[in-house]
Amino acid sequence: MDYDSLLELVKKRRSIRKLKPDPIPDEYIDKIIEVARWAPSGGNSQPWEFIVINKKELKDRIIEFINDNNQIVQKIEETREQAELKFKFGAPGFVRAPVFIILCGDPRTKDAYPVTARVVQGVSHFTSSLANCFLYMNLAATTLGLGTQWVSAIVHPYVQSLTKDLLNVPRELEFYDMMAVGYPDMEPKPRLLRDKQEIVHYNSYDRTKFRTDQQVKDFIASLR
Repeated sequence: MDYDSLLELVKKRRSIRKLKPDPIPDEYIDKIIEVARWAPSGGNSQPWEFIVINKKELKDRIIEFINDNNQIVQKIEETREQAELKFKFGAPGFVRAPVFIILCGDPRTKDAYPVTARVVQGVSHFTSSLANCFLYMNLAATTLGLGTQWVSAIVHPYVQSLTKDLLNVPRELEFYDMMAVGYPDMEPKPRLLRDKQEIVHYNSYDRTKFRTDQQVKDFIASLR
């Protein structure tokens, strides 16, 4: 793959919050996981496990857990002082997705790191390894013409506990995130990116580019 093809791929990858219920080939799921398992990981620890969910009754239960949890999450969100920064948690848009893939991590694999790295950076190495894997999953799905949504609600204690019990997941494993995958049923809005000149510094930090608190808040508000 050349640079231009790579750039086009990462531009094309978007969070798709509305997916068609149409089934997707099993081979597509296998291809997504095949790419993901080649992701870089700390100490080549490969901490990942993948739980593929395509049974409607199981997906419906997970959605139920998320909806229940969202009621609490919304109450917490209402404590924000800045009204323009508040999120609104409605019904999840991914409910019709034909497949969910939960990415799990095994914390015991931190023993693959050098002792100092495990003690000082064990959590960040573990998290970064799973983040690499999850990104590879999303990029692979994009090449197959599929849409994906990151469903971070899966890691909330209430949702994770009930889902692990539902799916018989060993207590040693931790959920990293869940990917809802299917054919897109929407066209996402153009993505807002910060200007490259604002974020790049050579040899030392250019303090004229340092944003004020208000500039950061205004940027976040523009993302809503």
